[in-house]
Amino acid sequence: MLRYFPRWGTKGTAMKPLCGMRVVDLADEKGELCGRLLADLGAEVIRLEPPEGGASRRLPPFTPDGQTSLYFAVRNAGKRGGIVDLETEAGRERLHDLLANADLLIESTQPGSLARIGLDADALRKRHPGLIVTSITDFGQDGPYAAYQGTNMVGVAMAGMLHRAGIAEKPPVMIPGSLAYDVAGIAGALGSLMALWKRMQSGVGQHIDVSAMDATAGLSDWSLPNYSLNPNLGHRAGTGIYTLYRCADGFIRMIILVPRHWRALKSWIGNPEELEDPKYDQFINRLVDLDKIVPVLEGFFADKKKTEIAVEAQRRGIPATPLLRPGEVLENEHTTARRTFRKLSVAPGILASVASGYFTIDGERAGPETGPPELGELGEGGWTESTARQEIEALLGRRPRPSVSGRPLEGLRVIDCGVGAVGVEVGRLLAEYGADVIKIESSDTPDFIRVIMSSYMNPSFLSSSRSKRSFGVDLRTEKGRALVAQLVQKADVFIENNGTGTMEKLGLGAEQLHELNPRIVSFSSQSVGSYGPWKNWIGYGPNTHPVSGLQHLWNYLEDEERPAGSTAVHPDHLVGRLGALAALAGLIFRERSGRGSHHDAAQFETPIGLMADLFALESLAPGSVRPAGNASSRGAPWSCLACAGDDEWCVINVRSDSEWQQLRKAIGDPPWSQDPALDSAEGRIDRRDHIDEQLSVWTGEREPREVMETLQEAGVPAGIVAHPVHHLSDPQLLHRGYPKLLVQPDYEAVMLEGPSFLGSDLPEVITEPAPWLGQHTREIASELLGLSEAEIEALIEEKVIEDPPKEFKIL
Repeated sequence: MLRYFPRWGTKGTAMKPLCGMRVVDLADEKGELCGRLLADLGAEVIRLEPPEGGASRRLPPFTPDGQTSLYFAVRNAGKRGGIVDLETEAGRERLHDLLANADLLIESTQPGSLARIGLDADALRKRHPGLIVTSITDFGQDGPYAAYQGTNMVGVAMAGMLHRAGIAEKPPVMIPGSLAYDVAGIAGALGSLMALWKRMQSGVGQHIDVSAMDATAGLSDWSLPNYSLNPNLGHRAGTGIYTLYRCADGFIRMIILVPRHWRALKSWIGNPEELEDPKYDQFINRLVDLDKIVPVLEGFFADKKKTEIAVEAQRRGIPATPLLRPGEVLENEHTTARRTFRKLSVAPGILASVASGYFTIDGERAGPETGPPELGELGEGGWTESTARQEIEALLGRRPRPSVSGRPLEGLRVIDCGVGAVGVEVGRLLAEYGADVIKIESSDTPDFIRVIMSSYMNPSFLSSSRSKRSFGVDLRTEKGRALVAQLVQKADVFIENNGTGTMEKLGLGAEQLHELNPRIVSFSSQSVGSYGPWKNWIGYGPNTHPVSGLQHLWNYLEDEERPAGSTAVHPDHLVGRLGALAALAGLIFRERSGRGSHHDAAQFETPIGLMADLFALESLAPGSVRPAGNASSRGAPWSCLACAGDDEWCVINVRSDSEWQQLRKAIGDPPWSQDPALDSAEGRIDRRDHIDEQLSVWTGEREPREVMETLQEAGVPAGIVAHPVHHLSDPQLLHRGYPKLLVQPDYEAVMLEGPSFLGSDLPEVITEPAPWLGQHTREIASELLGLSEAEIEALIEEKVIEDPPKEFKIL
């Protein structure tokens, strides 16, 4: 594996980009991944817990002996650990002592609870003016839902990520892992670095407010903008258009969207007569006739094994991936070669296979190097002194130079060669905070998401490319590549998520970018990564579901041999957020070193990282990790139940005996709930199906909002299984300014997704129209490339650059 260009500290040792940054981490269950990610990137993170230990130490899954929480272990790997009792004066002073020399505090308490003991964000920042306080909660610091009780399942449901998961004949089914709380952690890390970048300009800290609901809603596949233009919800369809085909040892996923993939597939299977109708060259016609096509393909695959099929399909240029079970993900030639997992101590004497990190930086893994801290291991100790810390202090001690607009990324230029969702989402997130993002595209090789509706504008493209400029240039020409190379020389960040090797062929690979501009910070993302035996595999977001183990586990408990899953393109949007995080980390490192860096994230490793605790358990107890549906060992009911209305649902979670008593009272204490066997968690778990059957009678007579409000008033975690209809009028989202109305010139008015975090010293995010293809070609050529009008006209005549096309070009 190449190390593109070294990142050296002053003593000649490799340095992670955030080395020397200091973080106090009070997050417990919600957002613990925030501190983990910052530690992965080099920050020194001290996880403070109460004397009895954090609540997440008691969360499943557990090691086979039942003694150690793997939930806690994987989200706190690489951190140091200390004890502090915030209910005592001595404990609060201990916290202040650490904060006096810290850059960031992460906390996840219920809004208002820290104010009771004088530790709210305003009080902390008054005593520590440079401190950034990042609060990660279920619904945000204020608004109608601020006092609501939340769980990860409630967050996934209310964010809109549950409604489309599963099959129509059954309730929506939960995604495995802790998606909402981990996404909130990623949003918290991104918001924290945005605030740190702003502090470098202003000299003061701020309060970052992360809502798990908001952060996760941004992953729901452009549902808000698409519904606002085309009010059609549809119903759950399991794998939907992303078909799984049965083969000799399981299933294979092939996503055949474009004609060349269809023709390659037909040629492979011998051009059978049943598939020769020319109408099948169009995706929509194949979708209509799936019941005729699937048996033909499954007949061909019946005697072939899934990985062998995927290898041959990919050799022929067909996007295909095998459906792997957790044990197969842990041990296959690709994850082994990539070192996707590493052995870490999760408890004294217990080594587990832990996902090795979300990024590589300059060819090296950026992930945890040690396991989680033992309770109180720090004792009375404090921060580590180092040259890296001195560099951070010098960086933060510079004379303030605030921007006029207050936008933290103003003055930065980004070259966006992204396609689909991953790269373009990175660009969008940077544009929202002031960066000048230039999208590189042409009508002959357009971003496929721009033209997916047979036009140059649609709600999905509009959402992910809002607030950018478009430079129409043909990278297949030598002159076109030279023009983009000139833009790279004037840029700060470069983004791409094309097939492995594509950018190198165009002279824009990581090493070539560094030669053009040693200060450039670049981010790349490929479906299964840029190195390893399967590095040349192509695919879309749903291609990562089978190969990462997500598809197998995203299912009902009773349907293990009939994969359900979802039609979501997850993890595409989330990898975009990780890309923005990596870019900010790289920019911060550049400020202290003067050098750029290359950051890479394999898309399939993102769901692996989000399910890291499950894979750790599988490594300790092979075969133990299976689909769980909506059930949880934390308690019962832990359910998704039908409500009044067409395909309307709610989720209800009971975590304790007291919450069960509160639920009983809220629903009128019906006779079935008075069974003494239900008074204990064990009894309720044993009878979860009976509880769901009885409780669904009550929910079925009420709309989901009434169910949620009734139970939340009683202190029971409950939420609407939301879809865009709910989001357009949701009082909490409206209170936080999440839905953004944008009038796109020469198109339509569309409602867009808002930010995943708010900041007390961050301006409103920029929400401006998306560019038409080539809309800014002339101004970029003139202003940035210094070309005369005659030179621009000549390049247009040569078809090197282009104005906006007058009509849609069918390719």
